[in-house]
Amino acid sequence: MLKLEDIVRIFLKITLWWLVIVFVIFFNVKEVWIPHHSIGNLVVSQKKSHIKSVQIRDNKRQDILIKKQKIISEKIKQQFLNKLVDDALLQVHWAWIKTQTLNELCEYYKKYCSIIDISKDEFNLTQQTYYTAIVIYLLRYINVSFPDLLQRLYYVKIQKSKTGRRWYAGHHSLVLNLKNWMTYEEFLEVTTHELGHIVDLWLITWKSHIKSSKYTEFWKKVFAIDDKSLVFYRLSWKSEKVKKPYSYAKDFVSWYWLTDTFEDFAECFNMYVNHNAVFRKMTKESNILRKKYLFINNIMHWRYLQSDSKFKYRVWFRPRDTTDFSN
Repeated sequence: MLKLEDIVRIFLKITLWWLVIVFVIFFNVKEVWIPHHSIGNLVVSQKKSHIKSVQIRDNKRQDILIKKQKIISEKIKQQFLNKLVDDALLQVHWAWIKTQTLNELCEYYKKYCSIIDISKDEFNLTQQTYYTAIVIYLLRYINVSFPDLLQRLYYVKIQKSKTGRRWYAGHHSLVLNLKNWMTYEEFLEVTTHELGHIVDLWLITWKSHIKSSKYTEFWKKVFAIDDKSLVFYRLSWKSEKVKKPYSYAKDFVSWYWLTDTFEDFAECFNMYVNHNAVFRKMTKESNILRKKYLFINNIMHWRYLQSDSKFKYRVWFRPRDTTDFSN
């Protein structure tokens, strides 16, 4: 028979074990208590976050679609412009040119057309269309390297020759006086040459307010001492009109270089843009000319329009001026 002490001992052991079991169970259960009134708010917030994520996805898709549409639109515009320029240079049949063609061109390129002033009384519809297309083609090319082009160039005027000068670039303006016999190819090169003056005198930037006394424009101090164009001038010129000693014909791309530093730059610019492969061949004969090529290559970010690689270049050959180089 169990004694009282044994009964108490067993009772304590059983009680202790129950306490251990209860303790283990209690601390292993992770209970989260959520007030009843907050359950509805949690559901609403989850719905809102879902709606926002859907809206973000839809906005991204819409942005992608808009970008694709813009890219497609730009390609259509570029193809239309290239078609006009190619047809002009190849002298193809022009029966398809209508008033709508010129209107469509200016609708595509409003900013460029807004600064082009072409005489409608002096040129027929085909001439108006092709001259405008060629100017836009060149302006767009330059605008990639110089985005402030349209802020610096106020207008381009195209008219029949009324003065002794065929064409000239002035302060923020370009005037092209055309003759009846000028081909579209020559018009392209003449316009490129004149735009070279705009690039040289207005688009190449500087910071200093101190003017150079050696390199002037019509003997007036207009160039800052840190103007990048001076780097080009110093390659062959002591001043605006005086070339360096031991400057040879092979250091220039045409005989028109005899005029001054500005014509030297404009001639190299046209040669780079429209006869790039020939220009590169010329640089093999002259280290000075190679530096001129690299200067324009850098400011135009290695971009040119025509290679003219099929031209049979003759060593030491230099044209009178580059605008009739292919003739």
